Amino acid sequence: MDRKGLSKIKRAEFLARLDALERLILEQEARIATRHARGWDAKESERRLELLRESHRLYQSALMHLLGADFGAAADDA
Repeated sequence: MDRKGLSKIKRAEFLARLDALERLILEQEARIATRHARGWDAKESERRLELLRESHRLYQSALMHLLGADFGAAADDA
């Protein structure tokens, strides 16, 4: 496989990981909403949500740094 093909695979993998983090964030938000609706303590769930959001921000920032303008193009292709 040539370098360009490998680069496309890496971009696709990175975007899939970002999508997975986004899915986890949405699931965690739903858990928090359920806990609040039932009057339960949601501090641990909220803490986990913040960690997931921070991981997403850091991962996205790293991808922007590594892929530069290609990251935006890869997001459009996905």
